[in-house]
Amino acid sequence: MIGQAVDPRGIIVNYHIAYTREVLVFVPEIKTKRDAAKLLGKKAVWTDEKGNKYTGFVSGLHGRNGTLKVKFKNPLPAKALAKPINIAE
Repeated sequence: MIGQAVDPRGIIVNYHIAYTREVLVFVPEIKTKRDAAKLLGKKAVWTDEKGNKYTGFVSGLHGRNGTLKVKFKNPLPAKALAKPINIAE
C-alpha cells in the first residue's frame, strides 16, 4: 500500500452510534489503521440523486481495520447508507 494511489471512493457503512452527523466509511483499498491515518482531515463529499452536496471531513478512525469516521455539518439522510462517498486527496 505504501506509495500506491488510493481510490478516493468509500462506502457509507453506518451512523456512528446515534449521531446522524457522523458516519462510518469503509474504503476497500485501506486495510490497516496506518493507511487510514493518512486520510485524516481530508474532505469528504456525498451527493444525492437530486445533486445536493453534503460536505464533511475525516475526523478519526474507527476500529483496527481502517474504517474512517466522517463528520458532516448537516445530518445525512437515511438514504445515504450503503452509498458511495468521495474522499478528496
